Order: sequence, then structure tokens, then C-alpha cells
Amino acid sequence: MRNSAFSDNTLIDQGLRILYQRVPAGWRLTAKKGTLGADALIIIQAPDGKGALLLVEAKGELSPRQAAELGPRLAKASKEANAVAALLISNYLSELSRKRLRAAGVNYLDLTGNAWITLKSPGLLIETTGSDRNPSPPRRGIRSLKGAKAARIVRALCDRRPPIGVRELARITGSDPGYVSRVLDLLVYEDLIQRGPSGQVAETNWQDLIRRWSRDYSMTRTNRTMTCLSPRGLEPVIDKLRTSDMRYALTGSFAVPPQASVAVSRLLACYADSPRRALSILELRPADIGANVLLIEPFDAVVYCRSRVEDGLVKVALSQCAVDLLTASGRAPAEAEALLEWMSANEDAWRS
Repeated sequence: MRNSAFSDNTLIDQGLRILYQRVPAGWRLTAKKGTLGADALIIIQAPDGKGALLLVEAKGELSPRQAAELGPRLAKASKEANAVAALLISNYLSELSRKRLRAAGVNYLDLTGNAWITLKSPGLLIETTGSDRNPSPPRRGIRSLKGAKAARIVRALCDRRPPIGVRELARITGSDPGYVSRVLDLLVYEDLIQRGPSGQVAETNWQDLIRRWSRDYSMTRTNRTMTCLSPRGLEPVIDKLRTSDMRYALTGSFAVPPQASVAVSRLLACYADSPRRALSILELRPADIGANVLLIEPFDAVVYCRSRVEDGLVKVALSQCAVDLLTASGRAPAEAEALLEWMSANEDAWRS
């Protein structure tokens, strides 16, 4: 890196040194302190001499909400400075922050190794993956969506159209209004909801909210599970479920609407209050190998909230189905993305 004017301990210098390690052999970086309101300007030069000017902005911490607001401003500033693009350097950028910057066409790099830099001329693409967890998380109230109370709030925000107030959310979810407010503060910070003048939830980005929830919730880790075998296949199990009086709800592939289904599953996942009782009623055998049924003891009754009956079978709400698929193995996450796409195009079919 030539003409670097930065101290070794600055965020910009650390970021540029990482960038220098990422560019292909023969490429050069020239950096200088910024003008035109930028923290720095760098020229990336290809071996044939073609170069591109990047406007650099440094932010030690950048929440998804801040990224959504800053991204368009940086993109505009780079054009006004006759730069080909902007580059945001940060200590750490969350998945949602990176997504917001990409949507604005802003390149980024963080010190954990997350980077996305794309140039048309000279042609360059750098995309690397670093950490999905902040190594130095900010000190604030609630930092995760773990636990039953958080799950109820997430489900309520996904399943109901805004506006919805704090006290109404507390009543629906059986939570304390103070706790609801702290969860909402986290969701605002992560750009998953927007609040109105009186504090009510005015807008919910439910797709990203479900994806964010899947970082703290897992179908197989949050709940107790039992793998089982139905020796005669799944049809006898399905027939018994149709006539059973036990509380249950199918999830995973078997809970996806036919219109949104992209794969036929060989594993039937079923929430049941008492897996041992379900084992007897459905005539299953515990099995570690060759299992075709997964019995799930729910961590909270929220998994049954807004369940629906289709073809004589009880199935979880689509928001619950989506997060379960996102956290399952194999092709389930791809099924989840297809389901989320269908849900987005058919909100009236599942959201009130």
C-alpha cells in the first residue's frame, strides 16, 4: 500500500491493510486523507494501469438502522465526489447491516473479514466472509431474541399487521410492557421494525425478523426432540394424526402450503406436548438411524399459536414453519426461502 497517511492504530489503516491483502497480485492501492467530506480516498489500480477512486467512510459501530440511513447518503456523496463508489470500513458489520449497504450499492469491509467490494472498471469483485457475531457487542439492554417471551413477541409482530402498540403486544404475548419495550428497542436498532410518533410499531420487516430470530432460536436445539421410525412409512402416521385427540402441530416441509412447496420431505416433524404419548399413539419406535418422524416437545405453547387445519391435519402458522425450516438441516433452509417468498406475495393468506 503506497502513500498511506494513517497511523497504524486507526480503523481506516487497519481496514486498508486488510483490503491490500484481498486485492489480486499486481494490483495497487494508493490512499490519502479524505477531502470532500470523506474520511479517506483510495485509488485501486489494476496491473494495466486502470484505476478507480473510492470514497472511504469509517464507522466503529454501525447498526442495521444506521446502515439503512447512511448507505444512500454515501452512494450520493461518492457520485458528487466523482468517485466510482463508496467504501464503508467498520470494526464489525452484522448480516443485516451488510444487507442494507449492499442494497444502497455501498462497498464494505469490517475487521473480522466480512467484505464486499465490486467495481465495473477496472473489473474487480472481492467477497469474503468473516464473523456473524460481534466480537465486542455494545452494552445495551436486550441483545438477543432467545426465550419464550421474545418468541411470542416476534411471532405476534410477524403474524399481525401494524400498527400495534406496546400494551397490546404485552397483552397478546402475556409479557410485561417494560420487557416488550426493550425487545422493540433491539428490533429498532437492528432495522427490523419502525415505530410511530406514539411509540407503536408502525412497520415490520417480518422477513428479516424471521431470519434474525433464527439466529437465536433453533427447532432442534431450543426444543427437545426425539427421532423415531414408522416401519410402515408415513401414511399410517398421518392417518392416526387425523383422528388423534392429542395436541400436536406439524411443522417443516409438511406444514408448507402446496403452492409454496419445492420438495417432498421424507421426515415428518411434529410438535407434541408429550412425545412419549405420541410415540405410543402413532405406533412409532425410537430410532437414531433411518428415522422418518421427528417428535418435538415445544419449549413454549407459542408454537401452537395461530395453527391451522389443512386436509384434516393441524399445522403450525407459516411464520413458525419458516423459522423451523431455516434452522433445520439439509435442503430445509432453501425450502424456507421459497416459503418466505410465497408468504411475501400472499400476505392476505396468513397475516391478519
